[in-house]
Amino acid sequence: MTTATLTLADLRDRATCTIPEASAVLGLSAWAGYQAAQRGEIPVLTLGRRKVVPVPALLRMLDGGPVDEPIALARPKR
Repeated sequence: MTTATLTLADLRDRATCTIPEASAVLGLSAWAGYQAAQRGEIPVLTLGRRKVVPVPALLRMLDGGPVDEPIALARPKR
């Protein structure tokens, strides 16, 4: 799968995606996506030196909802 053919349906089962993947879904170039992420227009998590886009926040953003709501994570059973 390449970022040129990536769709929202491809992302729905994933927790995160890369900035170029999110950019492709939004119809932006990877460069424009990185610029939008830097401006805070695309939600981004920083994990060490890596930046990823949380898919639930991206989907909320596209639905017109708030992107800064906490993401509910499943807790491991003990």
